[in-house]
Amino acid sequence: MLSPSFLPVLLALAAGIQQPVAAPDPERRQASLGDRFSFMVRVPSVTLDVVVADERGRFVTGLEADDFEILEDGEPQEIRYFTADLTPVTSLLLLDSSASVRSSLSAIQTAAYLFLRNMASGDQGRVATFSEGVRFGPPYGHEIWDQVAMIRAMRPFGKTALYDAILTSLQELSRVEERKALILVSDGEDSGPNANGSVSTREQALEGARLSEGAIYTVGYTGWSPDGGGRLNRDFLDAVAEQSGGRSFYPEEIEDLSRYFRQIQHELHRQYQIAYLPSRDRKEGGWRSIEVRIRDRDDLVARTRKGYYAAPETDTGGASR
Repeated sequence: MLSPSFLPVLLALAAGIQQPVAAPDPERRQASLGDRFSFMVRVPSVTLDVVVADERGRFVTGLEADDFEILEDGEPQEIRYFTADLTPVTSLLLLDSSASVRSSLSAIQTAAYLFLRNMASGDQGRVATFSEGVRFGPPYGHEIWDQVAMIRAMRPFGKTALYDAILTSLQELSRVEERKALILVSDGEDSGPNANGSVSTREQALEGARLSEGAIYTVGYTGWSPDGGGRLNRDFLDAVAEQSGGRSFYPEEIEDLSRYFRQIQHELHRQYQIAYLPSRDRKEGGWRSIEVRIRDRDDLVARTRKGYYAAPETDTGGASR
């Protein structure tokens, strides 16, 4: 049986994103965008975390490998590894701590604590907060108290560099070889380069989501305040989640936030893990789309990541950009 382990997608980001820094000249910012990333994956096998649901959104369990059909660029693939067993998940909880969340900070902190407290046995978690830069808490671990100090230290301030935060977090999460997920809590708005927000663009953030080997779950909010809070960019939050095979949630009340976090954890542990060896020659490289179907069941929907970039092998066995 083929081992499901494989090299993660490499998100090589330019230095300077991870910490709050003074805004560089806008012309220099724009000129640097084309050199920000190196998206590569060497593919001895492709591993997918797949969620299956019926028309009412209820999880479907009890399926076997023969129930699944995997298509890469429209061509059927042979499944070489399959498990429906509960496997541990490593989660990175990315929390917006910019000035726009001031009215919601207490609710976000409480929900984040409950998410960590309700992790299943064997799961690992880590907290990161962002405004103009990203601040990571202690390394991934089973002990939630190591992360609580990070949650308590949250202070709402600064502009929102959301796109940079997503890419930096995906870079960090790419080092995890086990099953993984990014949970993003944000209103989906970015301050943009002219207002000292992200250097990266919306399209680059979505490309990062598309390449992520772990699902991204987005929890969108505008801030619970007497005036109803600010803007909510549902289009972006939906796109980020969809590209990675995750889901988006939109709490209307403070109590909804904790409930949606529980739903995310519930889904993370009801996934099928499937691996296959691509039939197409690796040397061709390029983007390869993935589709998962359930045989003879049009009433079921299978959700996973959209595909991957295969790095063609060079004569020396390396991967090219």
